[in-house]
Amino acid sequence: MVKFQIKTRLLYYDVTAVLIALVYSLAMVHLSLLKFRYLLYSSLDLGIFTQSLAGFVHGRPLFNTVEWQLYGVSNHFGVHFQPLLLLLAPVFKLFPSPKTLLLIQSLSLGSSVLLAYFLAKRALNEKLAVALTVLYAFNSSLVGINLFEFHPVSLAVPLFLLAAIFLVDGRDRAFLFASLLLLSVKEDTFLGVSSLAIWWTLRDGLSFESLKKNLHLVIIAVIAVLYGVVVIKLVIPHFGGTYIYGNLYRHVHLTGRKLAYFLLFNLSFGLLPLFLPLNWVLLALPWLENLLASRPSQYTFGFHYTYMLVPLSFVGAVFALRELDLRKILSVLLALGLMTSWATMPVVRKPLDEQFSLVHYTVFKPFPGYKTAWDVIDALLKTNLSIYTQPAFYPALATKQNVYVYPARITPDLVLVNVKTYRGRVYLKRLRGMVGTKYVCIYSKDGIEVFMKKGLKLPLPLKELD
Repeated sequence: MVKFQIKTRLLYYDVTAVLIALVYSLAMVHLSLLKFRYLLYSSLDLGIFTQSLAGFVHGRPLFNTVEWQLYGVSNHFGVHFQPLLLLLAPVFKLFPSPKTLLLIQSLSLGSSVLLAYFLAKRALNEKLAVALTVLYAFNSSLVGINLFEFHPVSLAVPLFLLAAIFLVDGRDRAFLFASLLLLSVKEDTFLGVSSLAIWWTLRDGLSFESLKKNLHLVIIAVIAVLYGVVVIKLVIPHFGGTYIYGNLYRHVHLTGRKLAYFLLFNLSFGLLPLFLPLNWVLLALPWLENLLASRPSQYTFGFHYTYMLVPLSFVGAVFALRELDLRKILSVLLALGLMTSWATMPVVRKPLDEQFSLVHYTVFKPFPGYKTAWDVIDALLKTNLSIYTQPAFYPALATKQNVYVYPARITPDLVLVNVKTYRGRVYLKRLRGMVGTKYVCIYSKDGIEVFMKKGLKLPLPLKELD
């Protein structure tokens, strides 16, 4: 009878965790696909990775026109070294669409919710594990990673949690494998891998015995750092030029805005990661990467730059509860975390009268004329002609290798813009100012206009448009 009760209790909490992960995944899949349908992915990254994988599938390894025009590189590795992308190529070949990447991202982050529960369950009891899982699943930074474009770093979130589980279980080979996968996600993941390894090494204090016992983790940490240095100093320059993101740290300074972001982020985890001093070993390097950068997006809610901080802060929260007696204030801390995430949630249905400067919002307001735009996009995808367009249309067209958002070094066959939007008018003006070839308007409806280089024959798919 006792065994049945224990099994029932475990089943109840496990099912609850699965349901939380399922609700998160379905909600994010729906919002991601809705955002794509409304043509709201306009920050280029979804298009860059779609075009890079399309290039890989069609014999131009990881080529995208944005980075070619901006930095002169013909391979994405000249900007970021992310070999994990190659593992996505077979799936993308079967389903060549930006929606494939959005689904992978949402499901990956959804799986991290379940992994967060498994980690907390190992270190704490099932009830606390579910409570922390709720805090994690509704964290505003996790949602921000999910809804701001597509980035391979979203795959690192569950991998960090999986690596932490392997550490807790004492599965050294599995941790090594997870670490290697993490290093393949992006050139800066060595910060998180080395931090996680050293943090676990020091869990029993700094001593010769502890270092000797965990020598394999120290070696992994050293190798991770060396790997990061080699990639940044040698590998990326081999594919491109200098590592362009080094410029972000030329003028290092802290500001009130950065400190406010630091406080709010940790409040979204109920301040739990900060209670345990050892967690500073775990979190210091990822925090320094963000807070010392000169790019505001790295200390703003709604972007993907917290892809290491989110899982590692959760790990820190779990072990703070394991090592410290916080039961008397835990409910207050959890409520504080949920309220902070709600206040900094980067999702709104309509533009706010006064936006909070520390949050980059995804506004689910359809792009003007989006239904007409999709008719045109579907027609253009059937042509072989080169296209110059504004960022809102780039991801949807990015399965083509000859789609551009900058007029530099090109004379496109077609131009697609929405002249009812400011950006559309700017992009059309930019083309006319930099390219001497004359264009004629061949389609105009609901502000969506298509221009064709004079003298070209109108492609059949465009003839079929109303």
